[in-house]
This record gives sequence, C-alpha cells and structure tokens, in this order.
Amino acid sequence: MKKFLSKTTMIFLFLATMSGISESVEQQDCEVMNKKDFGLMLGWKFGGLGWGMGPEIGYKSVNGVDWKGSVQYMVAEYQELCSRYNTGRISKEHYEKEIQSIIERSRRYEKEIAEYFYQKKQRIFNEMKEYAR
Repeated sequence: MKKFLSKTTMIFLFLATMSGISESVEQQDCEVMNKKDFGLMLGWKFGGLGWGMGPEIGYKSVNGVDWKGSVQYMVAEYQELCSRYNTGRISKEHYEKEIQSIIERSRRYEKEIAEYFYQKKQRIFNEMKEYAR
C-alpha cells in the first residue's frame, strides 16, 4: 500500500507541476484600441437650407474600435494573441515575442503603403505635367 501511495503522490505532484505551464500571470488589457467618444454640439442657425432660425443642438456618439489606416489587421492579431495569453495557452516569452513581431510587421507595412502611395502620387503628377505641355 505504501508503494501505491507514493506512486500516486508522485503522479499527483507531476501533474501539479505540469499544470504550472499555464502559470498565473497578470491579465492583459485586450481592449486597448476600444474608443468611446461623445460630443455635444451647440449652435445658432440663421436660415439657409434648413429653412429655420434659432438654436441648433447635435450630438455624436462613437463606440468601438478606432480603425485607422492599416491598423485593423494588427489590432485583430493583437486581440487574438491577448486572449490566448489571458487563457494561459501561450507563455509570457512567446507573447512578448509575438507582440514585437506584430509591431515590426505593422511598421514595415505602414512604410510600404506610404512608399506605394508616394510613388503613385508622383506618377500622377508627372502625367499631369506631360498633359500640360
């Protein structure tokens, strides 16, 4: 009985240490790009297209992710990576490595897009110069 108990204890200890793979880590904020914005506009209207006079009140409410330029894919990647990290499916080292990879890739894409549009703009201006002659 003693051998069985010691083997059972060893198996239990082994499983307990293996469950340490998903060590308790601080939770990451996966909603880093969420934007909440509310604006109130007050004005005075004097005729015109609205055919009216008097005070004018308007509001703007924006909730959601602030998508700018080529950020959409990067944010989706980050949110997926963040949820994997928070659930313990990847280690902190792998998480940090992937975050750096996402940042470097997004910077490279941004430079490539800027260069592409700069060349396109130059091509259009050159064509306009040719037609102007």
